[in-house]
Amino acid sequence: MRRSDRIRLDEAVALRRERFGALAYSYRDRQLLFIDRRLLPFVSSDGGRPVGEIADELIDRGDLQEDAVPHLMTVLEGLRRKGIVHVVV
Repeated sequence: MRRSDRIRLDEAVALRRERFGALAYSYRDRQLLFIDRRLLPFVSSDGGRPVGEIADELIDRGDLQEDAVPHLMTVLEGLRRKGIVHVVV
């Protein structure tokens, strides 16, 4: 996942918000995934903004530490590979 990528949730995936973040359920392959609350602004986006811009805003607000961004990008790439999110072209 690159900072310039714009992502959106797959249309076959539903999010249910929880105290820890959210549950993501894929109706396509019946996967149930736990989504950390730090990932919610990324997976909830409609693909209108790059993930790097979202991360910078969260850092500026104090909701995310800068050193956590590389790990979150890796997790987002994993969600992309599982079909939970897609890169918008």
